[in-house]
Amino acid sequence: MEVLMFISIAIIALVFINFSVFKIAGINKKKRIIGGIIILILVPVAFFTTMNSLAPLDPGGFGAAGISIINSTLFLINGIIVIIIGFFT
Repeated sequence: MEVLMFISIAIIALVFINFSVFKIAGINKKKRIIGGIIILILVPVAFFTTMNSLAPLDPGGFGAAGISIINSTLFLINGIIVIIIGFFT
């Protein structure tokens, strides 16, 4: 149950970040690329926030680490896609 809740929070965070980047950038190509770079810079913050929030729930640490890596990978892919969209629009 906690994993499902966490996945839904991660999806909501990704949707919010994408909406914010594209709303602020508008049709400006340079702002979209800068927004994608900012998302890539925030990947470690997403990893450590996820790890610290889930570590108390997992005494072994493997589940928390796995979910943190998955969440960070989603943010990384999201940042790369935003940069690619910025280059090709």
